[in-house]
Amino acid sequence: MCISSAMTNTVLLTHHHHQALANAAERGFWMPLPLRRSDLDGVLYLTALSRGSGRISQLLEVCSFEPWRAADGSEQWLPFVGQLLTLPRAIPLGNRQLLRGWLPQRREASQILPLDRLLGARRLSDLLAGSGAHCPLPSSLGAGQRINAVAAPDRAA
Repeated sequence: MCISSAMTNTVLLTHHHHQALANAAERGFWMPLPLRRSDLDGVLYLTALSRGSGRISQLLEVCSFEPWRAADGSEQWLPFVGQLLTLPRAIPLGNRQLLRGWLPQRREASQILPLDRLLGARRLSDLLAGSGAHCPLPSSLGAGQRINAVAAPDRAA
């Protein structure tokens, strides 16, 4: 079991094929991701959506991150993972129009979500401003921004 001492527990949402979570749990690590060190604080879980998936139904424990040097010389982070957990209630994506431009569409793309807000949402889209949900996250966030207000890493570096 993985333990974290972080104050804010978060979930790293990314994009990959439908068997990626199970494969990663079996081998003990995900794939290197272009994240900043500050993005890693509080990440307890990882989940991935594939094309055509309509809900989040599993979370993969994140035990630690190790630095990884990509072929182009950029620093990335390799998540080491624990067990694969099935959510008691799958979280539907919801309003696809609202999610367009925000939802990761490539395996290098990601969003970081507060765990408690994700688990409490009726639909993923309810976390975004403009959803009409009772308590969306701050309205200053729009498409292409991380829910935790961390800007996407500079991929040109």
